[in-house]
Amino acid sequence: MSRYVHVDMPAQLDLDEVRAGLEAMKLTVQQARGRVMLEGSIECSGEPVDLRLPAGTLDTVEDFGFVLEQGQVRLVCGELDRTLLEQNLLTPMRAALAEGRVRQAADEAGLEVEAVEQTEGGRRLVLRRR
Repeated sequence: MSRYVHVDMPAQLDLDEVRAGLEAMKLTVQQARGRVMLEGSIECSGEPVDLRLPAGTLDTVEDFGFVLEQGQVRLVCGELDRTLLEQNLLTPMRAALAEGRVRQAADEAGLEVEAVEQTEGGRRLVLRRR
């Protein structure tokens, strides 16, 4: 096992957006009133997080989660899982969060959004007047 590491998330991100991004990715999040403890391992004790996902999620070795401290959201994960989570969680979650922000801004501006899947694997968001 490994020790837990903290990975900074984009500025101006809150836990509700993180939860929405995780749910958009169809991931199950554990949240309770107050903080939830990560399980830890032989090499390290658990750490408190605001949102927790179990070990095995996205093929992780250890459980992981997100914590809000001093106005900054951070991913808390085992160092063995860090690279995997940066690629398979944070990259798609940032895309889902960006799309959510675009959709919210479009809705506030009275526009409709159509997502078009691209043959090369990307997504294009097309904005149209209602």
